[in-house]
Amino acid sequence: MNESAKRYRVNEIFHSIEGEGARAGLPATFVRLVGCNLRCSYCDTTYAFEPGPTDELLTADEIAARAADFGARAVTVTGGEPLLQDLDPLFDALDAFEVNVETNGSIELPVPRPHVFYTMDWKSPSSGEEARMRADNLARLTESDVLKFVVGTEADLRAAEAVLAAYKPAAQVFFSPVFGQIPLVEIADFLVERNLNARLQVQLHKIVWDPDARGV
Repeated sequence: MNESAKRYRVNEIFHSIEGEGARAGLPATFVRLVGCNLRCSYCDTTYAFEPGPTDELLTADEIAARAADFGARAVTVTGGEPLLQDLDPLFDALDAFEVNVETNGSIELPVPRPHVFYTMDWKSPSSGEEARMRADNLARLTESDVLKFVVGTEADLRAAEAVLAAYKPAAQVFFSPVFGQIPLVEIADFLVERNLNARLQVQLHKIVWDPDARGV
């Protein structure tokens, strides 16, 4: 197939602020691709698991043109799990943007590009998908990338601490609560008591807007 003609199955494209991670609070254009190989217990984007009637099939150039229309320099490619689709043509088309790829940690990270960084989850025990994580990805993360632990229980906190101790990843590390399941103070106290080189984050988009709202 001609790479320029390759089409991506897109659930939605919208403009908002980054809700979490290294660019939290900054305006960005979001490209949500369809399909996910995991079924985390706390997933809040189940509507992107499988193809649906409102999906669009767009080329990389069409996606880039939509992003340019919003005027932001930042693009976040998310899902679902975006790495289920070949992102190389999309990376090429988005070379004028700073691209954040949100990935679930179960698929080998592609070779990095200068304008691309990864926000990679490490699934905690309460997700039900911890066994699907690829430890080799931890060594692929750089200081420009983000490693995110979504935690909902004390066991999740301890498991995250064990991963950090065992692998000492170079990435920026964030702890994020499963929305409504764990008090923020419990995470904060854990980070302080253990003196972990990690940041507590909240999902800003769920505070600014309705937690169940889409397209924000």
